[in-house]
Amino acid sequence: MKLLKRPEAAEYLKSKGVRSSAVTLAKQAMTGEGAKYALIGGTAYYKHEWLDEWLESQLKPQTHSYAHMSQKGGCNE
Repeated sequence: MKLLKRPEAAEYLKSKGVRSSAVTLAKQAMTGEGAKYALIGGTAYYKHEWLDEWLESQLKPQTHSYAHMSQKGGCNE
């Protein structure tokens, strides 16, 4: 099992085609919106499985074209 620190976790998500950064993951951790992680010695670590589970949970089909406009960033995303 390989544990990933936040920068590595962000790179892993990028390799899956998702824009991410260590800062974004930290913000999501604070709000409870992100992937599961473990704190070891004050450092956040992620498992590949946890990132994959979170990513899968984010895949929600949209039913109309307005749906993407209601998200942050509008149609420029």
